[in-house]
Amino acid sequence: MAEAEPQPPQAKVKAKAVKKAAPRRSVNAANLAYLGPEALSELLMEVAEGHPAIKRRLKLALLGEVGAADLAAEIDKRIDAIADSRARINWRKFKEFVRDLDAHRASAAGRLGELDPNLAVPVLVRLVRVSEDLEGRIKDPKGELLAVFDQAVADVARLSPKALTLDSRSLADALLAFVTDASTKLSVDLLRAAAPALAGDAVAVLRGQVRERLAVQRRPDPRLRAAAQVLADLEGDVEGFAALFTASQQVLPPIGAQIARRYLAVGRTAEALAALDQSTPGPADRADPGALAWDEARIAALEAAGEPLEAQAVRWASFKATLSVEMLRAFLKGLPDFEDVEAEDQALDYAQTYPDPHKALAFLTAWPSAAGAAKLVMERGPALRGDREVVLEPAARLLEHRYPLAATVLLRAMVDDVVRYGRADRYADAARWLLEAESLVPGLPDDAAIDDHVTWARRVAGYRRL
Repeated sequence: MAEAEPQPPQAKVKAKAVKKAAPRRSVNAANLAYLGPEALSELLMEVAEGHPAIKRRLKLALLGEVGAADLAAEIDKRIDAIADSRARINWRKFKEFVRDLDAHRASAAGRLGELDPNLAVPVLVRLVRVSEDLEGRIKDPKGELLAVFDQAVADVARLSPKALTLDSRSLADALLAFVTDASTKLSVDLLRAAAPALAGDAVAVLRGQVRERLAVQRRPDPRLRAAAQVLADLEGDVEGFAALFTASQQVLPPIGAQIARRYLAVGRTAEALAALDQSTPGPADRADPGALAWDEARIAALEAAGEPLEAQAVRWASFKATLSVEMLRAFLKGLPDFEDVEAEDQALDYAQTYPDPHKALAFLTAWPSAAGAAKLVMERGPALRGDREVVLEPAARLLEHRYPLAATVLLRAMVDDVVRYGRADRYADAARWLLEAESLVPGLPDDAAIDDHVTWARRVAGYRRL
């Protein structure tokens, strides 16, 4: 009987994975794309019906494809409507109004800026100026509306260097009108941002007009004077900048620093040092922020004069007065090898004795020196106020792993302050700090010179339960 031929093995058929279609229930850009352009167009028209803000957004998008002139005219039309209206904008319409205004800003800064920055800059200037027309008509408690105008100023600063052929005189007139009439510093910020677009003699003419207005004022308007300073800077006139301050103002450290910086920018080191000499901070002013600005200008002037050792002396004196992290880093960087380690130890030891324990703790946290911060907390803890959470909480974060006892002292100080004085706005924070303090209990030494956690938590509950 013939032997049956072996049959070839059955080929294994691999199941092909079936790719599932993307879920289309969620409303997102990818899923909406499935609807197609015609359906989306109809849907947009339906949604926009009865919603002017949406219609305006759609029109801006369409005109962005038509051309710069049409888009600029449309944005201008909306700005005119806002400026001409005298109606108050209540809280119900506030969000919608801000979104609409920001959409026009974004269109001017974005698509119009791409098409023609020479048109975009004047449009954005007009948009910022409308802030004056809104004064008294709208409340902006969280600064949301101001943020739109601040962003528009930033947009002007970005686009101005590209706007090389716009009408400088018209722009200068608009900026002058805003500086003269405005009630906020937006006007000076806008002038500074738009300055690169002022070509030819526009700056000189504008500066002359500002001077004329200042000359007839018995008490110079601060905004006009600030505008005059911006224009003096544009023309590189350091004496003109300095002359805008009275003699009694020029002896103030921050003013002297501003003047000195400008002399240094044009290579006039001797005049910079002279301006600083007449505005030297007194001993009582050494910890003031204005004194730190003076120190920085003094260091720059001394280095420009070829006096590195004197510059180092100023850095060390400034650090001792302010505990500035940046100043100490610069001082250490200027030391020879190996001397910086000894100087750093000396600085950290000095921080322990600094009169303000909060400033000392903030410095040790920022440096960072966990050992130094822990030492300060354990030695000067009673002097640290629990309501200074901006200082105490970051320090507790630094200390919680290696120095749990010091971190506990800080956490308890903050919780005690909240419950003792009933600071309801910080109850949630206090509850979190209490839990964090509890989590550190296992790491506390047995002989810790503080109450155990249960006793302390019971006392906290006695004030107010969190």
